[in-house]
Amino acid sequence: MTYPFASRFTLHASHLTPFLLFLAALVPRLPGLGRFLTSDENTNIFFAGSDVIAAFLRGDFQGTYWHFYPGVTMSWLDAVGMAGQYFLGWLSGAALPPFTEYIYGDILSLLVANRLPYAVLTAAAVPAVYLLTRQLLPESIALLGALFLAFDPFFLAHSRVAHGDAPVAVFMVLSALTFFIYAARLRASPGQGQNSISSFIPPPSAFLLASAVFGGLAALTKAPGQFMAIFVVGMSLVYAGLEWWQEMRSRGAGEQRGRGAEEILRITHHLSRTTHHALQPMTRWLTVILIWGLISLLTFILLWPAMWVDPLGTVQRMLSETLGKVEEGHLVYFLGRPTLDPGPWFYPYVIPFRLTPITLIGAALSLALLVPQINALSLFAHASNLTQNAPRTTPHLLWLFVLSLLLFGTLSPKKQDRYLLPLFPLLDLLAAAGWLGLFKLVQHFLWRKTSFLSLPLLPTAYSLLLLFPHFIPVLTYYPYYLTYFNPLMGGPVRAAQTTLMGWGEGMELAAAYLNRKPEAERLYVASTPSQTLLPYFAGTGENFYTNDIAFRADYVVLYLAQMQRLAPSPEIVAYFQTRPPEKIITIHDVPYAKIYPGPKLILPDIPPDATPSNIGLGDKLRLAGYKITNPKSKIQNSSLTLYWHALAPLPVNYTVSVRVRATSGDLLAQQDQWPVNNLLPTTLWRQGDYVTDEHTLDISLADHTRLDHFEVVVYQAETGETLGPPITLPLATNE
Repeated sequence: MTYPFASRFTLHASHLTPFLLFLAALVPRLPGLGRFLTSDENTNIFFAGSDVIAAFLRGDFQGTYWHFYPGVTMSWLDAVGMAGQYFLGWLSGAALPPFTEYIYGDILSLLVANRLPYAVLTAAAVPAVYLLTRQLLPESIALLGALFLAFDPFFLAHSRVAHGDAPVAVFMVLSALTFFIYAARLRASPGQGQNSISSFIPPPSAFLLASAVFGGLAALTKAPGQFMAIFVVGMSLVYAGLEWWQEMRSRGAGEQRGRGAEEILRITHHLSRTTHHALQPMTRWLTVILIWGLISLLTFILLWPAMWVDPLGTVQRMLSETLGKVEEGHLVYFLGRPTLDPGPWFYPYVIPFRLTPITLIGAALSLALLVPQINALSLFAHASNLTQNAPRTTPHLLWLFVLSLLLFGTLSPKKQDRYLLPLFPLLDLLAAAGWLGLFKLVQHFLWRKTSFLSLPLLPTAYSLLLLFPHFIPVLTYYPYYLTYFNPLMGGPVRAAQTTLMGWGEGMELAAAYLNRKPEAERLYVASTPSQTLLPYFAGTGENFYTNDIAFRADYVVLYLAQMQRLAPSPEIVAYFQTRPPEKIITIHDVPYAKIYPGPKLILPDIPPDATPSNIGLGDKLRLAGYKITNPKSKIQNSSLTLYWHALAPLPVNYTVSVRVRATSGDLLAQQDQWPVNNLLPTTLWRQGDYVTDEHTLDISLADHTRLDHFEVVVYQAETGETLGPPITLPLATNE
């Protein structure tokens, strides 16, 4: 007996599922979108967004090239966000500047508007993945895999920032899934393997069209989006080879049965028939490649205005800049040391670190589904409403994509965990397949021994039990989802010891601490990346990209990624790490930012307690003053502090030689080094700087009584050439 109400309820629930998935994915993506900035978002908002929008509106289509990514979809997403916010402001009656001025406003006023389209896109990807996956795998796997994806901490983290990593992951996964569906349907079509027109020319399909469009969007976003073209070509050739092999096997079996009177004729025509049958699948799949490539190329051209006016020049520039950047590598931190190329073990190590335990274990379990006997006993044996043979081959296809992209990423010296974000949605699907496949196997072997396993609600309870620990980081790691690392591998604390961490998380907390200082608006702070701190800070500052910035600052903020990379130099990082920080910003037991009072060794003038000297060394440098400490005391160390005044930029790193001499001229001690203990080379000095350069010399107690004067010589170590004559500084004035 059927129940119409129940049928209608099931139908409505089926239609409601994608919407509920979208809401479930959107909810954790919306709160706190303006909480903190990541390192690249200043560039992505003003270059990919504002500059490209302004160029497009004034008709400068070539000006829509902003990066070799090429980041075109980022520009469109930024434009949607900023235009939407501007329109809402106009509707509310707010006084607004012209739109081309509005898009260059304060970054914090634009941040949520720019991030919101990325959050909506990635939330919409969750039901899209569900709807596509249910054509390849059972409904239960598609649903659980989509929920895993909705709450995947790493994918969630990148869904909430204005960057290309999440969009390219979305476009690549949708392109791959739609291509798998198209290929499965094409191979199962009635004309496959028959002497018909469809054997040579594949029928048109919305799935092939969608795969190509998504592939074009991926290529328009950033690397590894271009990988989709390589993958589609490779898979098409694999499919062609499989079909040829299957055709030859079936015909070979028929020919064995037909031996007899027609043997001579069979041999005569064997070669021509073999060539003909080999040509059929190859021609068909080459046509697939051609159609996919043309549609993807058309998408690439239509959505990038720079391609409208100079397609060859745009592509040539993009390829040239891409190859140059890849060859440079990217400074990361791996297994305890900074490196430009972490080698082939980087991704196999960091990707499991970014997975939840549920995804990691489930993906490992899904490897068992590659074994035909296990595959046949799992959920796939009873899957319905699916393309023929698709469920049993889908785990192989997903793993093939994962391993191919993993190899593709490994070949490049430029590596970061987020570069292979497209792997994570597929690993979530594989995890769902692994866990539910395990449940089905247990049911198969034990259902006769216990009735408990046949309870109708048990699969639902089992799925919820899996989903709960996977969902927990959504609550416990808010809003810093980037700080999540797999606890099975040691969690954030172990990750900080072995892999690069920190993309701006916690810098707004450092700014809040500094804002509580007296006259905070007058403070000057050195930090890296400063673009993640300064928008929240009342004072001023700049990026700590060179050692001198730290010596100009009232406060120095050392960030975790900076300490791991030992940037801008190992010496300056060690200098600060030997000093106690005034404040530490800690997230999940990891010190993300350390705040130090600045040494302030670059001054606007000499201090009042210094002895003025005004001794010029050509037209580049002068000794403006000095200070001598403990010249003839019973303390063994004596120090000379020099106050240099840079009259012009210094193109050479000069060495400062400080010599202690007796009345007779005997040399009692000598120290040769770059200024400030080799931390502040003269090429970093700016015109007008007053540099505090302290030299401490060890002088024996017996020689202290003989000490008469200091002698200072500035010279170029490579050539020995001195900058001016030696400077003599007597003791009497400062004793």
